[in-house]
Amino acid sequence: MALLLVASACSSNAETTAPAPTTTTAAPATTSTPATLAPTTTTTPSTTTSPPTTTTPPTTTVAAVTGDWIADLLASLQVSDTTPQADYDRADWGSGWSDDDSDCINTRHEVLVLESLLEAEMDSSECKVIGGQWFAAFTGTYVNEPGSLDIDHFVPLANAHASGGWAWSSADKRDYYNDLTDSQHLIAVTASANRSKGSKGPDEWKPPDSSYWCQYAYSWVDIKARWGLTVTSSEMNALQAMLEGCDGTFSAAMATTTATTEATDPTTTAPQITASPTTTGVNGGHSCGGNAERLRPADRYACNIDSLGYCIFTGTPHQTGLDPGTEDIVDRDGNFLFPVDEAVAVNAQGEALPARGTPAFDGDDLQRYSQDGLSEDEKAFQRVMAIMFPIRNVLMYDIAAVTQTEWDLLVGELERREIKETTFTSGPTPKDNYYGRQGIFDLAKNPGGRDIHHDVMKFLEEAGLYLLCHVTTNDFGEMLKETHPEGHDPCGDAGISTKIPFSHLVSTTTTTTRVAPPTTTSGVPDNPGNTKNCSDFSTYPEAKAWFDTHFPYYGDVARLDGDDDGEPCESLPGGP
Repeated sequence: MALLLVASACSSNAETTAPAPTTTTAAPATTSTPATLAPTTTTTPSTTTSPPTTTTPPTTTVAAVTGDWIADLLASLQVSDTTPQADYDRADWGSGWSDDDSDCINTRHEVLVLESLLEAEMDSSECKVIGGQWFAAFTGTYVNEPGSLDIDHFVPLANAHASGGWAWSSADKRDYYNDLTDSQHLIAVTASANRSKGSKGPDEWKPPDSSYWCQYAYSWVDIKARWGLTVTSSEMNALQAMLEGCDGTFSAAMATTTATTEATDPTTTAPQITASPTTTGVNGGHSCGGNAERLRPADRYACNIDSLGYCIFTGTPHQTGLDPGTEDIVDRDGNFLFPVDEAVAVNAQGEALPARGTPAFDGDDLQRYSQDGLSEDEKAFQRVMAIMFPIRNVLMYDIAAVTQTEWDLLVGELERREIKETTFTSGPTPKDNYYGRQGIFDLAKNPGGRDIHHDVMKFLEEAGLYLLCHVTTNDFGEMLKETHPEGHDPCGDAGISTKIPFSHLVSTTTTTTRVAPPTTTSGVPDNPGNTKNCSDFSTYPEAKAWFDTHFPYYGDVARLDGDDDGEPCESLPGGP
């Protein structure tokens, strides 16, 4: 439930070396911008070395598999049922979690920081995570206590050993143990699930939450291919069965997923596993298990440098937002949808979001609902969401196509209130730095080859909260303070001397013809009540004129718009 994005967590900037893939998975790529990527965990910038020199066991290339997209994916694997030529010894893979960037945060805590849905709470040394919130994908559960989590090697060490890793050098084995270059490689899971899994492959163990099986199979294939590891015959059969259980949405999404790394980058991005947006712009849910509730927690962000040098984020853009300088909610192509005073922020399941200051997720968007019964603070919240969604889209997905003039229009409400005026980047740690309106735009335009998602998220969270503080009551500001996950006082931090509320504008880009309503002495048409049926009108234009006269004041009072698309009595002559 939601406003904007999680605040900046402790940045890792790890430069862990990892072997380049012997092969890469066959997830198709395009070169369009902006990219749409899977909502996976945060990645860090990486440098790569040449592949490990291995003595590869005898292998056979997998034969053709039913279903083209599955065949393309599995074709990157090699099948081998041979026994490794050396016994497994965990000590060969290193002494444990390393701190490759020497920031005192070892690999376990780097993963906890990066995967926390809230800003991770660190101990007094700033080296260990002691609080946060995580979504444990294997079990489909939220976890608030880091001690309850294990960091799982997605492909376990013993399995990697048996699959060809037995022949790697000690350095390559240690790199595998602590690999932070691939967001799928190490993930936070419940300790019980990790210990149940052990070193088993998907032929012997699958996540208890079956809605995760599609992503599980894909990630398993991707990691095996990336590290040049083989699969057994039974493992291959299990993977194929898991993938065949995914519906067409999964394969279609995989086919349209945009790769945002150079051809030499070893990281392959997992497919987006969400249904296509509905006509209202809200994602339909998880495609591989019928459990739509899984969509929100899977929203973990990173950005990856594309071929043009922009850092394009994982996740999916909002499909709706406020057209700056108007009262119009528009889609991503700029087409008018409905007035902003009829907009309500909803989640992926179409449920209205309570007016709070907690993070937004993929699938959050704007739908057309009456705001009758909402408080003035709640109405202001809806408008803030409508303003911030397009700003978020620009910084995360659309930066390549947006001009300085367009950016200035988008952040006009922030500029008017002097929100995020300045940039400061001289702090001793990334947590001490922040970007202003112009600074964050310049950074997104030229990220310098690094993952900038912490900087962008911090800007979005603070800008949205400070705007809320301006346009809501002091009581709402107190609620923001009491519910802030890190105990901050956003409205106090904003340093507001004089609040500047919203001043409502007149719609200028509406493409739907609206008939000027006949006015009464109060300037508002009388409420006709539920007094009309479609049979009372001869043509669609007649019904539309009556509908548009009364809808701005009373909604669909006569229930002429059965599918809530703004078009009444569509079956009448002349209808759309």
